[in-house]
Amino acid sequence: MERTFLALAARTVARWTGLVGHEQDHRAVVAEHSRSRPSSSARAVPDAPRAAVPDAPRAARPVPRSRDQHDALLDATPGPDAVSGLAGLEPADLDVGDLVDLLAAWERTAAWAQARSAEVLGELLERARGSAEHEFVVDEVAARLGLSRHAAAQHVTVAHGARSMPEVADAMVAGVVDRRKAEALVSTGRMPDAVRRGVVADLRPELERLTVRQIRERLRRAEIAADPQGAQERHREARRGRSVVLEPVDDAMAYLTAYLPADDAALAFAVIDGVAAAQHRVPGEDRRLDECRADALVALVQGRLATGSARRDLTAERDLTAERNVTAERNVTAERDLRLTPRAGIPACECDGTSSPAVPVAPAPVQVTIAASTLLGTDDLPAILAGHGPIPAPMARCLATDPDATWQRILTDPVTGVLTDRSSRSYRPSPRLRAAVVARDVTCTFPGCQVPARRADLDHVEPYDPAASGPQTHGDNLQALCRTHHRAKTLGGWSVSRDAATGTTRWTAPSGGRYERPPCIADPSLSPRRDGGPPPF
Repeated sequence: MERTFLALAARTVARWTGLVGHEQDHRAVVAEHSRSRPSSSARAVPDAPRAAVPDAPRAARPVPRSRDQHDALLDATPGPDAVSGLAGLEPADLDVGDLVDLLAAWERTAAWAQARSAEVLGELLERARGSAEHEFVVDEVAARLGLSRHAAAQHVTVAHGARSMPEVADAMVAGVVDRRKAEALVSTGRMPDAVRRGVVADLRPELERLTVRQIRERLRRAEIAADPQGAQERHREARRGRSVVLEPVDDAMAYLTAYLPADDAALAFAVIDGVAAAQHRVPGEDRRLDECRADALVALVQGRLATGSARRDLTAERDLTAERNVTAERNVTAERDLRLTPRAGIPACECDGTSSPAVPVAPAPVQVTIAASTLLGTDDLPAILAGHGPIPAPMARCLATDPDATWQRILTDPVTGVLTDRSSRSYRPSPRLRAAVVARDVTCTFPGCQVPARRADLDHVEPYDPAASGPQTHGDNLQALCRTHHRAKTLGGWSVSRDAATGTTRWTAPSGGRYERPPCIADPSLSPRRDGGPPPF
């Protein structure tokens, strides 16, 4: 069905293209527009409304477009006319900024085509409703489109969801949401339709920039907040399905997959990652970090490494009331550190036939952010497990109330959420300042990047100047960046700034495109702000 529609669209474009003569003249016009265009800025941060979408040319010769018409075409609402217009743009004649915008325009068009496909499939499902054939519509979809039954079932899920939730269907037609995002919106979590529709409406202004993972995290947080008891009961039921599965693959390799409660999975990965990171830092080590993780897992399972003493560091985030200089507890960030030591009498790890010396392993913390009111049991707001997302309150309390817990205070301004209690004239941040920035940023601050802040570099937003007189190593001027995006800033021509008032990080690409990464919301009782106000962290 989707292929048939796209084929029809392609034939429409071909007919229109056949009407337009002198293609070289048309390219020259587009090239002239491209050369005259000012420095490009990404539509991800719009500055002003765009002009109305022009109708596709119908004359035998191309109609020269003004700068406004050219920009309007790249920003056009997806549809047959937009397809025709986009097909008339030659990528080789466009500047870098226009190429990025053209890519985005085609992706919006693809999402629009998927919306029409979902509409057709929804009608097919509706006609089969109530009959024995309804169950097997997915099988005909799989056979007709050359998909697995699982992939076809995803198409069916989106079609059902788009038919029952006009908000999702409208977002797809507008090109804001593709099929993968639509599936996340309609299938993540279990909640009443009214709650789901409310979450989708709240997310609508952000859907184009949010990743699928971020969408799922927002929905899970809403699911737990709407029904804490139900979320805990569903977790208990799901926990009974925990398992470990071995799947052989090519080249004498295999996947070992564990389905675990989120807290157990986080702790297990922290142990593996801690061993791997320590080994990866050994001089002369040439294995990638992922290889070290795999070898660490095998060494632990085989008993060549044993867990030593364990402790949890708890970070209490406190608000600094500017007017009265009074602190009030707000959220709690709990971290569990696990140390590993070689088991007595066990030889050093040997991987690939070589011997790797035992190395000291730094603590491998697991961070969970929980509202103080939830920790005290006065409410059951969802907590945030770093690297996973929202978890039920009982699981968070279990992590945060370990008898070996230690506490560390971090002060933030209650209005701006900016760290206020730590700064340094040195280049390297103190451990407490680093912990504060990691807790604030959660992940790398490049838009959409999900690398945990704990595994990222701590970068000076404004480059450190040894000759400067004032402190430069403070919360306002620090951000977590994964190694890839740290290199993009240093070597790749990207620039970045951070708004201390809102916590928003703004990136500018070499093409001139501008992209925003809003602050992470640490307080489980608050929702992300879209009004430009300060973050609640």
